[in-house]
Amino acid sequence: MRQHPHGCDHQSEALSWPRVELAPRIEIAKPENMMFLENPGFKPYRYGLAHAFIGFEENVKVIDTGYLVTDKGIIVHGVTSGNYASNIEGQLRNYQIPDGGELKGEYVLIWGRENFGHWLFTYVMRSTLLFWAPELLNKTLLIKEGMPKRYIGWLQRLGFKKFAYGRDGVKVEKLWVPSVVTYRGHYDDHLPYVFPQSLDLMRLLILRGLQVPTLKRGSIYISRAKAKWRNLENEEEVASYLEKQGIRRVFMEDLSVDEQLLIVSSCKLIVIHCGGGSPITMFAPKDCKIVEINVPNCVATFASRCWAHMLGQKFLRYDATPTKQTGSLPIDMDAIVDWQKLRDVIWQ
Repeated sequence: MRQHPHGCDHQSEALSWPRVELAPRIEIAKPENMMFLENPGFKPYRYGLAHAFIGFEENVKVIDTGYLVTDKGIIVHGVTSGNYASNIEGQLRNYQIPDGGELKGEYVLIWGRENFGHWLFTYVMRSTLLFWAPELLNKTLLIKEGMPKRYIGWLQRLGFKKFAYGRDGVKVEKLWVPSVVTYRGHYDDHLPYVFPQSLDLMRLLILRGLQVPTLKRGSIYISRAKAKWRNLENEEEVASYLEKQGIRRVFMEDLSVDEQLLIVSSCKLIVIHCGGGSPITMFAPKDCKIVEINVPNCVATFASRCWAHMLGQKFLRYDATPTKQTGSLPIDMDAIVDWQKLRDVIWQ
């Protein structure tokens, strides 16, 4: 039995709780309905301009992917990557709050998910809003317990040094909450929403001080061969062909943050799988060509496609032939690549 926000014991079903909004304490940018981002090599795509603000809550519980439970109800909008009803219902339908203990004092919410893409464009990117409120920059950032240690390096590159970890369901005495600035749905549509200033600031801060070599710019293929799902069944054949074309295979999970940035920020061509790893292209040069390996019927408007639109990178997509479902999402398909067709896309 869990404690209902209104104080009564309740076999908690979060969807039945009253919805309350996260009130902006510091307003940075109001949302705008739609804009077109044009990009050579891909048709224009419609995006919304995100609502960017910082809220403040007292005695609040942080649950699941970053939803907030107060004594008045549950906050579902502005705090995670999916603001649309079906996503919220899917995550919270049978959710029950665990006992996450309590944290006294004052914190800034970052939180997290193990998915690397969401870590970058949902959680790390929200921290950029603190630069519009310098008085918050020295506050301790609250990270969800269990995040891979290497993930913290991305926040350290932004200049943050103070971190605390909270379990799912942790109750926080005082919590500053930067809104998520890359999300889908505001708050009842499926349109992607972005805050371009956050992308610009991420690039500026994370790439600062990086000693980019002045050697000839390279071409890389970012492999998923060590991932649990979404693999290529003919990975070795594809990698061998790409190596012969001067496109080096790399495994990002084996590299430090700085090593990843040194490689990506000096590329002229990146071949990458659609999904969790693809947001890394936000740190590629603006004249870098991005070739994304996807599966049919996956629209995938965020990550490398979104950043390419915003930065002016040339973006091309190749649809591999799916073979079997290996994860929980429609995109989580193993596949086979016809390297000759991939070649035609790469050299467009």
